[in-house]
Amino acid sequence: MIREYKTIREISGPLMVVDHVQGVTYDELAEIVLSDGSTRRCKVLEVNGDRALLQLFEGSQGLKISNSKARFLGRSIELAVAPDMLGRV
Repeated sequence: MIREYKTIREISGPLMVVDHVQGVTYDELAEIVLSDGSTRRCKVLEVNGDRALLQLFEGSQGLKISNSKARFLGRSIELAVAPDMLGRV
């Protein structure tokens, strides 16, 4: 289930803090939606009460806290593999 929050508290380099989150889990994927509609991917590094610490995969340059929102995707990173990649089972 996708959840969106406009409660981004601070950004420091590739790290971002989002307040007042519910149901967010460790290692969950998220997107930061900018005011122009573009998105930047990130993942949850830590959840402490109702606060989540996110790591941006892309740069945080030009990101405005007041105009952005965090969208939590409810899943972790997935990788599709072919049977040939699995090796012996």
